[in-house]
Amino acid sequence: MFTEDNADHRWDQSDPFGKDFYLVPYAEETWARIEQVAEDNRDALRHFVELAMWEALDNPDLLKILSSLLGLWDDIDPRWLAEASFRSVSDVRDLVDTQLVMTFNCLDCGSELKPMNRRHLLRMHDSLNELRRDESGDHLTDLLCKTCIAQRAEHAKGQRRLDDLRQQALIAEYRGRPYAERRQSKEWAILKRQVHRRDGYRCRLCSRDDVELHVHHCTYENYAQERLEDLITLCSVCHHDFHFRSEAS
Repeated sequence: MFTEDNADHRWDQSDPFGKDFYLVPYAEETWARIEQVAEDNRDALRHFVELAMWEALDNPDLLKILSSLLGLWDDIDPRWLAEASFRSVSDVRDLVDTQLVMTFNCLDCGSELKPMNRRHLLRMHDSLNELRRDESGDHLTDLLCKTCIAQRAEHAKGQRRLDDLRQQALIAEYRGRPYAERRQSKEWAILKRQVHRRDGYRCRLCSRDDVELHVHHCTYENYAQERLEDLITLCSVCHHDFHFRSEAS
């Protein structure tokens, strides 16, 4: 008869590893399961590839088309196709390379792009899918002809040259602004904050942090393009004393 005093009942109540307890498997165990699932699926895929190839053995044209299609699938080992069709691996690869299923054109000029082999074709296919997902423009060159790649490179070079000239003009104009005006800009506020942060929000001469902090130029050689080492943090008192002594000397 079941009672509250039953030993088994008391154990169930206190067992920290009861039926609802979940324990995360060790990484090695999870990895072993991953490998097992991958191996099972690979065996299943090979089985169905062989069935399809065997069905096409009596139809040479269909066998060629099927080999070309399956040869584009990265997960399919060319050795499976070779064994199922009673050919060598090199014959299968030559067939896939010469009978390309997909075609591509240059995205700039529209001229036909001729893949060098299966791997090249698959890379072009993957790049097209990446571009369709807008994941990265780095794949664009896989879908351009050599002429358009060179023209784009020259265009990019000209754009960089234009950007450099504009940047130089902006800096020259910026350097011509009065110092007092520049100190009111957002650029100066960012620079000042970075210098103070680097110096621990303390004066580099007296180490005080309870007074107003300034930014002092060690050199004006890089004015408007200052590097962090061109600037130091000084408190208002030390900054005033430094310039007073410099002017007096």
